[in-house]
Amino acid sequence: MKIQNAYLASLNMLALVFTLTVNALANILPINGMNTGEVSAIYPSLFTPAGLTFSIWSVIYLLLVAFCFYQFTRVLQPYYRMLSFLFIGSCVLNGAWIVAWHYLMPNLSVVIMVALLLTLLRIFLLLQHAHLVSSGERWLVRLPFTIYLAWICVATIANISAALARQADLVNAVNPTVVTLVMQAVAAGLAVFMTWRFGAPAFALVVMWALYGIHVRWRASDFNLVADGALLLVGGLAIVTGIVAWRVARKPVAG
Repeated sequence: MKIQNAYLASLNMLALVFTLTVNALANILPINGMNTGEVSAIYPSLFTPAGLTFSIWSVIYLLLVAFCFYQFTRVLQPYYRMLSFLFIGSCVLNGAWIVAWHYLMPNLSVVIMVALLLTLLRIFLLLQHAHLVSSGERWLVRLPFTIYLAWICVATIANISAALARQADLVNAVNPTVVTLVMQAVAAGLAVFMTWRFGAPAFALVVMWALYGIHVRWRASDFNLVADGALLLVGGLAIVTGIVAWRVARKPVAG
């Protein structure tokens, strides 16, 4: 079993290298002649945050790299095999999404994004029910996937919003400001639920960052209501995050 899991650890490393390579090539080549931001500009959406917000990918990938090195010490844990299979699947889906997005297939990209979201949710729930007793597991196993899941929740809403932007009849029939405010409220509500239910303040922090990015993008525009709504939700989430972080800090940590 230990030898088999060691192979899985190596496959996890290769899967992450695949993901990082595809994401790098998306902007270096770039794939289909456009970088990821240029593709986003084709599908204008009020829910898309300012460019600086996407720097969170650097944090996510650094944490995943840390996980891939730390995992070699966890190969005998009961949750490890399932986590590895799901992680490899998430890496494949991440790369597939890049290809679909760059080749201007927004509907397919939504399907892939939802599959990635469900895969990460499965990982998140697996780790929530696993007996993670050491601080290393909390910081280098649970935290990376909590942050990753939170961002993909936001990205899924943004992806759906971008796909809907191509539907001219729908765009003309609805008020984009109202739709964006609803999407912001959905993201914030999801953050409150996940943070409070699972004691995961990092989840709310990611959503706060995304909402702040929306505020930054639209605060000096004709969409002040979108910017103000995002900032108001950031304030509300900050209160919830503070309460949950205080509760988590009071719990004794083993290891």
